[in-house]
Amino acid sequence: MKIILLSLLLILTGISGYSTTWTITNSGNTFSPATITITVGDDVNFNLEVIHNAVEVSQATWNANNSTALPGGFQTTFGGGLVPASQLGIGTHYYVCVPHASLGMKGIIIVQSTTDIPGNLFRPDFSVYPNPSKDLVTIKAKSNVVGLNYFIIDQAGRKVFEGKLNSESTPVDISRLAQGFYYLEIAGQSKATVKVIKN
Repeated sequence: MKIILLSLLLILTGISGYSTTWTITNSGNTFSPATITITVGDDVNFNLEVIHNAVEVSQATWNANNSTALPGGFQTTFGGGLVPASQLGIGTHYYVCVPHASLGMKGIIIVQSTTDIPGNLFRPDFSVYPNPSKDLVTIKAKSNVVGLNYFIIDQAGRKVFEGKLNSESTPVDISRLAQGFYYLEIAGQSKATVKVIKN
């Protein structure tokens, strides 16, 4: 019996060691911390006053202090709640408190890969603009990733488009993709991913 209990305890300890639950609170009309960097697989718990919620928005909405929810993005009820790792893919997640977005109550969750990246080659050395977009995005890449392949991946993990970064500014036609969010991944010795939103 003691061996079974000890084995169960070791298994549970091992499982809990692979992920972390981060807590975000509010101080008045600000999130605390306003920006966190977590690892893929981690959860985020919002512990907020009942007049606040957290809703994922696009970067453009976030920059404008607006509150239009991102299709497929996470959201909590008023008072907060748990955002599971399944809703926090690799990349940057922008969020706001809907009633207080116009006052600048907003935050950022940066989700990094668990892969140890030698030389910080992929942290990521590219960006996508405009984002969101309806028909055309441009991948702006640093010279060290030019020549590598890129992939656009849907929410189910399927590659829906691929190409090669031929220069530091590579246009990509996304007009045939359905509305929603995708991941743009650049593959090389390792890989890095950013979220792309199709309007």
